[in-house]
Amino acid sequence: MNVTTEKLERFMHVLMYVFGLLLITEWLRPVDRLTDTGNIIIFILFLLYSLLLHYFRIHWSIRFILISAYIMISLQFLHSKEALYQLSWLNGFLADFKGNLGFIYDGNWELITNPFRTFLFFVLLWLVTYLIHYWVMVRQSIFFFFMLTVFFISVLDTFTPYAGDRAMIRIIIIGFLMLGLLSLLRLTIQERIKFPMASINKWILMLTGMILVSVLVGFAAPKLSPQWPDPVPYITSYSDKALKEDGDSKRKSVGYDEDDSDLGGSIEPDSSIVFYNNAPAGHYWKVENKNIYTGKGWVSIPETEFHTFSNGQDTATLDFFDVPELVRTEEMTAKVSMTESYSHILHPQSGYVKKIEGKNGQDFKYYQDMDKIISEQGNGERLSMKEYELVYDMPSFDIAELRKVTEPDGYMDLLMEKNTQLPEGLPNRIFELASRLTGNETNWYDKAKAIEDYFDGAEFIYSKDDIPYPESNQDYVDQFLFETQIGYCDNFSTAMVVLLRAANIPARWVKGYTEGEKSILDGESVYKVTNNNAHSWVEVYFSGIGWIPFEPTKRFDGEVEFYDSELKQEAIKNPEETPTNEEQTKKETRERQDTPDRETQSSVKTAFGNMEGFLKWTAFTLSGALIFASIGYFFRRKWIPHLQILRYRKKTGAHFSTAYLILLKQLKRAGLVRPEGQTLREYAAYVDAVYDTDEMSDLTAGYELMIYRGDAEDGEWKHFQKGWESLMRKTSS
Repeated sequence: MNVTTEKLERFMHVLMYVFGLLLITEWLRPVDRLTDTGNIIIFILFLLYSLLLHYFRIHWSIRFILISAYIMISLQFLHSKEALYQLSWLNGFLADFKGNLGFIYDGNWELITNPFRTFLFFVLLWLVTYLIHYWVMVRQSIFFFFMLTVFFISVLDTFTPYAGDRAMIRIIIIGFLMLGLLSLLRLTIQERIKFPMASINKWILMLTGMILVSVLVGFAAPKLSPQWPDPVPYITSYSDKALKEDGDSKRKSVGYDEDDSDLGGSIEPDSSIVFYNNAPAGHYWKVENKNIYTGKGWVSIPETEFHTFSNGQDTATLDFFDVPELVRTEEMTAKVSMTESYSHILHPQSGYVKKIEGKNGQDFKYYQDMDKIISEQGNGERLSMKEYELVYDMPSFDIAELRKVTEPDGYMDLLMEKNTQLPEGLPNRIFELASRLTGNETNWYDKAKAIEDYFDGAEFIYSKDDIPYPESNQDYVDQFLFETQIGYCDNFSTAMVVLLRAANIPARWVKGYTEGEKSILDGESVYKVTNNNAHSWVEVYFSGIGWIPFEPTKRFDGEVEFYDSELKQEAIKNPEETPTNEEQTKKETRERQDTPDRETQSSVKTAFGNMEGFLKWTAFTLSGALIFASIGYFFRRKWIPHLQILRYRKKTGAHFSTAYLILLKQLKRAGLVRPEGQTLREYAAYVDAVYDTDEMSDLTAGYELMIYRGDAEDGEWKHFQKGWESLMRKTSS
């Protein structure tokens, strides 16, 4: 059974309109998520209504009246409390329309009213449906709109909280289906082919199968992690440069913000409540940490690797919240009640989370490098949880064990690389200050305390007012340490992290909230945490123990418990059992003699590590070169002709015979093998039949005259060059 061109065209147009509607809805989903726009279904129905009018080819004047009626009824439904039959709402809208035109003419875009904004949105959707109709019915090509949709969702996924992962999968599936069906439609219309229904079914089946296989391969294939830092902070930081150039004419408001790429400037207080908690004792609450210092602020490398656990799951069965053996802990439970909408889960500073349970919770993702927990819905989109309960172990750290750490162990190479990063061009006086502060100390804990205590000096002042931005060529930390010496938590904490890293001690910058203040909520004693409690501090890594918080900011206490086991042991020891200083010194000397020199061990490890890295890099380079060469050899039929054309294009003199032999070799690569015993003329006729030309016969005739009659080759190359180049190009296609 053959399907007529007209029937197939009508069927294809219906499918194209349906797929086009699905693509447009992908533009509306972010509007619903990122703005307070409601009643999205009204706009989707408008799209369907407009496309139906286009499909049935209603006259433009009638279409204009029908669409205008839909828009006016929708505006009345959305923005008027009066009944539809009471036309007084129409007079109000016309007056509003006139006033908004004046706002647009004067450039006062912020004064445009909501009804007029809705009207403009309807007009925009109307134009989009016309473009869909034009691309499907007239151009019969949807590629531009498909790529535009991909670009739009990509930009939103990069620069806004909208997660476009699932949207991108839907767009790719819909777009490929449309492209495949339009190819069939163009063949039908241009060639006027009457396809059997079975052939159409096979086409659609093969197209669907190809798309499904591609999607499954995309899901199953390994994903390359991001290779560059998040570009968003760098791009968005330009919007703040005008503030610095205007002398900090606009102040920032205190509170949590994901963008820390451009620190500096004064901040306004904000007492808005963020959350309540009923923790047994007050402590800091962490949101995340960042580990890349740019000289102006902090950014994070986007993480694609994470650990997933479910609502109410005991994380003791997992390995990413393990408590080190050297850390003493106390189990605590706290209920968190959020008043602001965030998808991140607040967790105690240095606390080891054991379980998170919320009423509307689904799944949680833990990004280990950022120490950040995100709540999600079942469909993978972020979820703002209003209430959840945390069970966690609150640690106490042994100073005696911390003082045993004097250098990184052999398993910290990647951690050291990430958390000792400093920007190029960091002023030398920062390194000199770090060396001066830590030079007399032998272990990381005392070095960190020396830097932390440095900020207690009288020269440093805590203030949120009159805080300058660094100049364009000035480092943020250098300005604070050596020039202004006035600032708030961001200044103090960033300066301490940079000084620690300058001393080659792994440290990271942490964001969250202080403990807040005691309050009463529903008759229960709780801690009330506001935006004014937003804070940043420092964490230092100690081998075998983990990340330890430090608080360099004046007027703040880190609320972390430390104890010194050596002091307690000395207090209870029997003096007779205590060795004399001389005996202890001799014992330590013997131990050092029995143990290889640490610097020697370190140098050996470093040399071995460098050699191992060199061998890995060499193997990687050779493998890449081998793969590249294999690909080049496999596709040599594609690129050799163009290379030979460039090679012979400007040559003059006796080159025709050589070029002809190159052509014969290329024809063989293209699959046109010359059978044994076949004459050149017969072979040339065969080649001309394949490529629908007579160029090979002309070239062969000229070649035979030179070979068999001994004609001079001079001047023949220019005569045959054009035909030779044409055939070479055809063999590469």
